[in-house]
Amino acid sequence: MPRTASAARVATLAGAPRLLRLTDILQERAWGEVMRRIGGKLRTTDIARSLKVSREHLSRQFGAGGAPNLKRVIDLARAATAADLLANPGYSVRAVARILGFASASHLAGAARRVAGVSARELPRLGPRGVLAAFVRGRTRSRG
Repeated sequence: MPRTASAARVATLAGAPRLLRLTDILQERAWGEVMRRIGGKLRTTDIARSLKVSREHLSRQFGAGGAPNLKRVIDLARAATAADLLANPGYSVRAVARILGFASASHLAGAARRVAGVSARELPRLGPRGVLAAFVRGRTRSRG
């Protein structure tokens, strides 16, 4: 059983790489970095640097094989984490947006809409797994 909230979130989303078709080792390592950095700086440049590849190479390789693009997956991870945090009545949307590095609560709301098709306030109803399921059902691409 996970001992911390962040470990519990990682465990909750353990099946995400398979569902997202992340089969390449670089994709899997990038997913691990996203989950490790979820409460802090989460830019593609920083993830690429930690993996010792260029941002361009990481972005190109990450989306290979039908996987969603890296920025979209970062939005997914942040929205799933927001769903978990917002289930705690002690956290407001504004506080969660700040914790997760969004510029504002409206940016979190936009990510929730893009990723899961719901408002930020509706994220707790879905929970992290529900956010992942909504994403996989049809919100994996930036356009379309």
